[in-house]
Amino acid sequence: MKLLVARHGETPLNQQKKFYGSTDVSLDAVGEEQAAQLVRKLNHTKLDYIFCSGLMRAQQTARPVVKQHDEAEVRMLTDLNEKGFGNWEGLNADEIQRSDPQNWERWLESPLTLTPPTVESFMDFKYRIKQGLTEILATTESEETALVVAHLGTLRVMHQLLLATKTDFWAIHFDAGCYSSYMIHNHDTILTALNV
Repeated sequence: MKLLVARHGETPLNQQKKFYGSTDVSLDAVGEEQAAQLVRKLNHTKLDYIFCSGLMRAQQTARPVVKQHDEAEVRMLTDLNEKGFGNWEGLNADEIQRSDPQNWERWLESPLTLTPPTVESFMDFKYRIKQGLTEILATTESEETALVVAHLGTLRVMHQLLLATKTDFWAIHFDAGCYSSYMIHNHDTILTALNV
């Protein structure tokens, strides 16, 4: 099968450098243009499935793609939602430092292993993404193409799971308005394009 993945477009909270994993926020004007750019890039690609997270910014990014590919089956998977940051949502790094300095400093030292109060643990997040990915792979036949529209953290975890890689989590980048492509055959996965 061919798996395409795309990050949702920009939101106002991206510009403000806020933590907002589970906060439901809309795209801004730049994000809407990035969604339109994704549509243009996928114009000549046949899509059998379009999977989208349950959050508005991903759904708004997927909506024009769905409109263009009305033959595709569309499924919302909340397992693909971004990692939740609990009480830190809506705050930037400086604001978290001021309001929760001890947990912030500890988390900065071990962000993938330490879980501050109210924040979703990375292991729970990874397990949730794995469940969503398993459903996608079980649904899509070998000759079919699926598109996933989700979040940066979600796509980073999927990348690591698909390639069984030890790549630094923070070094994996997905650009809004672009898609990346994986070819999956049996249990072998090849990254064939990044940020097209």
